Amino acid sequence: MYFADDVTVVIPTRDRWEILARTLAGLRHQTAPGFRTMVVVDGTDQTVPDLGEVEVVVTTHGGPGVARNVAADKTDTQLVLFLGDDMVPDPGLVAAHLAAHNADPAPEAGVLGFVVWHDDVPSTRLRRWLDWSATLFDFGNVQPGEDAHWARFYSCNVSLKRQFFLDADGFDEEFRYYYEDLDLAWRLGERGLRLRFRPDAVARHLHRYDWGRLVQRFDGIALGEHRMAQKHEDFVPFFRQRAAQAVDGRPVLPLWPVLADRLRPSSRFRPPAERKATRWYYRRLGGRYLAQYRAAEELSELRDYLGDDFDHLKLWGHARCVEAEARAAPSEEAFYRSSSLYLYDLTVFAMSGTKDPYLRELRSLVRPGARLLDFGCGIGSDGLRLLDDGYRVEFADFDNPSTRYLRWRLARRGHGAPVHDVDGEVPSGFDAAYCFDVVEHVPDPVALLTSLEARAPLVIANFVEPLPDDTELHHAIDVGALLRHAERRGIVRYRRFHGRSHLVAYRGQRPGPGRGRSRTLRHIGAAR
Repeated sequence: MYFADDVTVVIPTRDRWEILARTLAGLRHQTAPGFRTMVVVDGTDQTVPDLGEVEVVVTTHGGPGVARNVAADKTDTQLVLFLGDDMVPDPGLVAAHLAAHNADPAPEAGVLGFVVWHDDVPSTRLRRWLDWSATLFDFGNVQPGEDAHWARFYSCNVSLKRQFFLDADGFDEEFRYYYEDLDLAWRLGERGLRLRFRPDAVARHLHRYDWGRLVQRFDGIALGEHRMAQKHEDFVPFFRQRAAQAVDGRPVLPLWPVLADRLRPSSRFRPPAERKATRWYYRRLGGRYLAQYRAAEELSELRDYLGDDFDHLKLWGHARCVEAEARAAPSEEAFYRSSSLYLYDLTVFAMSGTKDPYLRELRSLVRPGARLLDFGCGIGSDGLRLLDDGYRVEFADFDNPSTRYLRWRLARRGHGAPVHDVDGEVPSGFDAAYCFDVVEHVPDPVALLTSLEARAPLVIANFVEPLPDDTELHHAIDVGALLRHAERRGIVRYRRFHGRSHLVAYRGQRPGPGRGRSRTLRHIGAAR
């Protein structure tokens, strides 16, 4: 038989003192008094106000999973009840969790409480979409007393036998925010977790979502979901799948979210309207979400490739490592051709999303299945994305640590794409050749473009205007002269991005559309 003094309520928190105060006030009015409350402050940089008669533990900043693990280690009660700091409990919450554990005292039996919105949170269209789309919580498909399945293990209102939690090694502390609870639930599920749903264990979610906060949440979800997919081979990244389908699918009119929100739940038109509305929301979220997911993938691959060298970068600092190697190299070119530490800079640049608009324009001009040459590929991040999109990509660059890393990435992903050494023979016969952020690094840009023109009927390149303090890293190119060169060949597309990057697609081998039309397309692109 479990009693209130067998329970420790664990609340991780950071920078939300006013909301936490309301959650703690709700715990002081429980119908089952006598339990232990432990607030774990995530970060030694926090100034903790007076929280009343609760235990306070301060940890180094590591996320809520670390905080919950610390609390579970410090307490000795048989049950732990994890509660969010923005989850104001109804008076019967602890009693409902206790009753459920007494009804099923087996070690593997857990309890899922119910989460509803707090009355102080306005009922906006966005909030209502979060509910009916099950984007935050999925309580609509589970009945009281049923096993809610480990996939609904919401750590903001859930309780477990403490020893069962410890035997599963608690939360994986590599997850900073998001998916730390689902990873734990996956492992608990393998141990036989039964998660009984108690709708009378009510917590009221005191969190206001606007579009900016939702985007920030999905930034974190992308990183957590990537970590989850990397750790569990059979895991299907749900949000990544939704985002990709929405971004790749046909555009959805913005009237659908309004219509879905206004139709009665009983209307036969409501389900298709909801599907359209959800696609609209995910289409807005999807581009950034996929970029964050790719960024996590880039960094994860580099970590696996460098091994101890990556840990060395983290411990000593990237800038200091690069500076030391650069000083030891006989020349800047020799450093770039020999240093593995430079891979970190290329990875960070790939994570930045700078080239996303270039790839978008390329996809609009060349259909999947086309044979492409990625010239000056570096670590090959652009070409790898195009390979995943169904293009036949071949790579070309100097034989250096970047291309050796690229070959490793291709093998890891199961691609057989060739990587050509530009000091040797690079084939022709491509449908298009592209080079992004390469021209400013070569001493003779026109010679580079001419070599690409000989290999493909369409050349896509960008020319970056130099900055005054940029000359040591880049050659000072004449952007106007290069654009006129493309204009003579026949411009197909011209766009300007990031203020000083001129992206141009022009004819290589075949005659162009005429210089007058070429100049017109250039002016249209500049106006856009």
